[in-house]
Amino acid sequence: MTDDLFRFSTTLEVRWRDVDALGHVNNAVYLSYLEQVRIHYFRRLGLGFESWDDAGMILAEVTCTYRAPLALGEQVTIWMRVSELRNSSFVVDYRIDGQDGRLAATARTIQVCYDYRANRTVPIPDRWRALMTAFESGLG
Repeated sequence: MTDDLFRFSTTLEVRWRDVDALGHVNNAVYLSYLEQVRIHYFRRLGLGFESWDDAGMILAEVTCTYRAPLALGEQVTIWMRVSELRNSSFVVDYRIDGQDGRLAATARTIQVCYDYRANRTVPIPDRWRALMTAFESGLG
């Protein structure tokens, strides 16, 4: 269960490869879950990023607070929202819930818009900004 701040989620099943020797999802795998929900979110907005020759984004910072373990076969819901748009970067908040609705983790990333041809940061493209703003405000 989540609060009204999060409008987007995806559900994934914990795979065998996600689990470590202690029988729970390894801490590093949570970052892959964050990446997966971001991909789904941007596809939902119509930003597929098929060509990385043009502007894309890079991960500049990530924090994750682990609250409860996740286990093999569990259906995990990963919630995300873009909480802040800056000049060339934006902040993304996450909530990871276990199958029974318990809070497993919270996280935050900073994504930076990046021109791979010029090898430098760039302002958030106007189209991206408009799509994220509309979606997060409930208009998209």
